[in-house]
Amino acid sequence: MISQNFIPQFLPPRHTTPSPSTKPPDPSSTEYCDLKALGLLPPEYHIPDGGPTVSRTIWFFLAFSTVFLFLRIYCKKWRSRGLWWDDYVLIFSWLMFIASAVICQLVINLGFGRYPCDIPPSHHPTIAFVGATLGSCITILTIVWSKTSFAITILRLSPSGSVLRNIAWFVLVSMNTLMIVQAVVVWVKCNPISKNWDLSNEGTCWDVHATNYYGVFCGVFSGVCDIVLALLPWRLVWGLQMRKKEKLGVVVGMSMGVVAGVWAFIKSSKLVLLGSKNFTYEGCLLLIWTSAEIGTTIMASCIPVLRVLFKELHDNHVEKQNSKETADSMNSQQPLSWPSSRAHSAV
Repeated sequence: MISQNFIPQFLPPRHTTPSPSTKPPDPSSTEYCDLKALGLLPPEYHIPDGGPTVSRTIWFFLAFSTVFLFLRIYCKKWRSRGLWWDDYVLIFSWLMFIASAVICQLVINLGFGRYPCDIPPSHHPTIAFVGATLGSCITILTIVWSKTSFAITILRLSPSGSVLRNIAWFVLVSMNTLMIVQAVVVWVKCNPISKNWDLSNEGTCWDVHATNYYGVFCGVFSGVCDIVLALLPWRLVWGLQMRKKEKLGVVVGMSMGVVAGVWAFIKSSKLVLLGSKNFTYEGCLLLIWTSAEIGTTIMASCIPVLRVLFKELHDNHVEKQNSKETADSMNSQQPLSWPSSRAHSAV
């Protein structure tokens, strides 16, 4: 998510020249644009740009989540099983992830990843609209629907009226309600709406700290939901008639959402950067952890299905290996054949 509050606030020019003994300023500080305006940056200092790193991270997680999702669909088709609602919701969240990645790449091409003073002023409104408003809304919905898919899976596997089913319903409804409200707030927090991406327009906006704190709350709640959904399969699977090794493999595969929960907590800690005047540079970490959360959630939702595929492939390989060893053993135990009559007479 990208904040629109990144218009640099330059300090008034000073008429004093720093003495040679003055300690050189740290260009990596939040006063980079102020230092640049005053001409205090070292000549050899390169323009900071976190855009390439953000771009590589986003496409990395999108590529891996794509592979996992296609393997999940292939596995269900290979086993002659149709797709269910959890599959369709996951596919839709993956499509939203693609849209979010394209939007992030667009704003990176426009200069996101650099300090505001290193971005052409004509790009600021476009970055604010495409990234801060449209991109944030799509990203929020991508996050919540990728988690909704796994919640639907839990509902499908849980007995009717069970405690697990009630917990899954609570997580699904509360998480979607909070996150959809957050997506709506992105658009309605300023009046007129255009002030969200163009601060020069006359109008009013909600307190930025209030909206940021709500975003942090939603992010933390989303991480808690990841952990709850990851722990529910333990109670669900452990009562089945399976070998303990098989049960452990299933619940570990279905509990990988804990990793996504950790990413959600880290991402939430970066949401306070939304109010920074240098968000176009400092907000790179927020985009990185957001893409990590989405990609990991999609992959975690696919792992339980892929485990069945890998198990069957492994069993088939072992069966073929045993058949080959049996055939070799039978060939080695066959009696030696007598030589032909012609060969025997020749001898």
